[in-house]
Amino acid sequence: MAVERINVGTLANDGTGDDLRQAFVKVNNNFDELDSKVEGQASAINLGSGEGIYYTKEDGVIGLKSLVAGTNVQLTSDENTITINNEGTIILQGSTGVGSVTGPNRTLAITGGNNITTNAVGNTLTVNIDGNGLLVNDTAPQLGGVLNGAGNNATNLDIVSANSFIGALTGTVDGIDISALYGKLGNVIGFDYGDITVNTDSALDFLVSQATINYGTVTSPAAITSDFGGI
Repeated sequence: MAVERINVGTLANDGTGDDLRQAFVKVNNNFDELDSKVEGQASAINLGSGEGIYYTKEDGVIGLKSLVAGTNVQLTSDENTITINNEGTIILQGSTGVGSVTGPNRTLAITGGNNITTNAVGNTLTVNIDGNGLLVNDTAPQLGGVLNGAGNNATNLDIVSANSFIGALTGTVDGIDISALYGKLGNVIGFDYGDITVNTDSALDFLVSQATINYGTVTSPAAITSDFGGI
């Protein structure tokens, strides 16, 4: 309903305006119209466990806190929404260098490399390392401690260099059967019999003493008999 105006006439008491009763009827109607349009103001509250944005209410005015963008955060707003964008940087550090992903709405992908596979299920990222072939890719592997072969053999070796050897040595060295050599020499191994002193009575004997005679090897001796006399 539109607001009703009271007719007060042209001049005072000229009898052309509304009578007293009609004037107050219009007053009551106007108050009813105003009362139907004015709504009561309620107080605001913060819901949930997060940081609240409601601050206070004073003289019918509700005060709200303002959102302020912090470090690496960007705020944008339109008529109905406020958008918070992350401007941060994700830094990846590793033994091969440093990488980074910068800016909002960026996707970080973690992929596998040599002998490494990755798998993501839900919120879990799994990195698997395949131990097979790791030594093949390392051209200069080193041990940080004692290598325990757990009773297994080392095969297809080219050159073995060591400061010392502990244990029973079996097999062949330079084509010689070490086990057979030990059996033939017995307790002789480790004794030093000194040098052979040659005594000659003539120039011919001296020439013969300087000649080199090949007696073969321990396992394949030559068919030569020498008599060096007695000791």
